[in-house]
Amino acid sequence: MSTDHEHNRKNLLEKLHERDFSIRGKYLISVSSLDSLIRDIISYHFCPPGQDERRGQFISLILEQHLQESHSVLSILEKIISINYSDQLKKYPALFEDLWGISDYTLWLSSAILDTSKSLPDNTEQVDGTRLTYYDQNGVLCHKEVSQEQIEEKLSDCSNLHFALEDIRSEIKDKILTSSK
Repeated sequence: MSTDHEHNRKNLLEKLHERDFSIRGKYLISVSSLDSLIRDIISYHFCPPGQDERRGQFISLILEQHLQESHSVLSILEKIISINYSDQLKKYPALFEDLWGISDYTLWLSSAILDTSKSLPDNTEQVDGTRLTYYDQNGVLCHKEVSQEQIEEKLSDCSNLHFALEDIRSEIKDKILTSSK
């Protein structure tokens, strides 16, 4: 009897981990491409086009090794754009509000833990999301459901930000190229 219960519990845990991976994994991969794009924009500001090896070193040695926190990198991007490319803020007025929102949500989502407590339902097919456990700012244990629909909305936000950042990168490259002539 104990073996059947353990086998069922193992199957339930595997299903929970698969669902968690499909929900959070898809989002975290999308956010990592945003982070790479942000680092790329910063590198173009400091290493003009045509200096690809230097840019690669800058990204690797400075942005990825010494500034691993996305909040630090986002702060740098915000300063660079505010000081040097303020025209982009007119074009995308909510850019940093949206980026900070995504950054905060990502920090929360990546640090929350999959809830595998014994109080979970035996039938995981009925659930559309994943239940996460985290501690709030007061140290209180909290639980929160993250649905596939919520993640799809966040993925849509990431896509919109991705297109805006690609446009900004292109504008910065063009501006640097024209000013260096």
